[in-house]
This record gives sequence, structure tokens and C-alpha cells, in this order.
Amino acid sequence: MRNPLIPDILAILKEHSQGISEFDLLKALKARHAMLSQLAEDSNLLLFRQHFLIMNALYQLQTSLWQEEQLALEISGTRISLVYGKQHPSSSSNTNVSDSADAKLAAYYSDWDEYVKTDKEDVEQLLQSFYQGIASVDERKDALKVLALHSDFMNDKEAIKRQYRKLARDAHPDHGGDPERFISLRQAYECLMHSFV
Repeated sequence: MRNPLIPDILAILKEHSQGISEFDLLKALKARHAMLSQLAEDSNLLLFRQHFLIMNALYQLQTSLWQEEQLALEISGTRISLVYGKQHPSSSSNTNVSDSADAKLAAYYSDWDEYVKTDKEDVEQLLQSFYQGIASVDERKDALKVLALHSDFMNDKEAIKRQYRKLARDAHPDHGGDPERFISLRQAYECLMHSFV
């Protein structure tokens, strides 16, 4: 199904040659389409549906602009912009994790069933998962501090193991170490190792 927001989104993007945030794009679209404020009674579900419609339109537009005009539309979490004279992201020679994440996002937002089947409870679960994810990042940062590691090591499993073993050996109660320090080190280690499961 062709998204009815596409013509207005294209017009707004042309007005903002340096790009635009999704928030500002939504504000501009609401001024043109009152129906965007009437998609749901629940505020979280309303925001999900507004976001979904915009992203669906953007991914449809990204595909058609490239196929028909060889014009790239860059979609990121902070900025949406038309880019002239640029190679299409999927034809880049350095395919990486980001490319596969972009493809998954495009597939998700292109599937109208996702829009239809997502209800208030689903959105609440998504938000809860998001908030838990933030908390776990903070907990992991605290755990790195306990192990005297820089945040660059958050995803380095072997470095975390080495540092834990080094510090735990000195803090182990059987070797005259501080039992509380040893437990703190173990808790930090478990917190960080949990993220690799």
C-alpha cells in the first residue's frame, strides 16, 4: 500500500536541505494532516502509530527515490535527509552490522501487519523493554568501574575476564583479601558476563 504521507514528506525534505529530525517532521506533518492526532486514544499507542506511518513512508520513499532517480534518502535516529550524488547505502562495498540493522528496520516498517497488530499492550511492553535496556547499560557502566575498566571494554569479554581474575585474586578472602571487595568484584563480573549470554 502506498503511504499517503509520501508527497508531503518529500516536500518537507526539499524544504530542509540540511535534513530534519523525525520530531520536526512529525510536527510539520501534523500541521498538514489532522488525522495524525486521531490514530489512537492512548498516547503511547498514538506515538507508535505516528512513528510507524512516518517510517513506513520514509522507507518506501527511500526505495523509490533510489530506483527512479538514483537519489539517496538517509534515515537515522537523529536526522533524515536527501543526499545528492551519493552511492546508495546498500550498494556500498563495506557491508556491516549497521547495513543489516537498516535492512531489518526497513522490513519491519514496510510490513503493514506490524502497524495493524500492534496494540496498547504491545507498545507498553516495548517501552518497558527499552527502559530496562537503559538501566542495564547504566548497571554495566557501574560494573566496569568496579573492575577499573574503561567503557571501551564493555563488549570485550576476554578483557573483562582477565581483569576480574587479576582483581579477584588479590581480593579473595583465602588470600587475606577483603570479602566485601571480592563479592563486589564478582557481582560486577556477573553483571557484565550476563550481557554476553
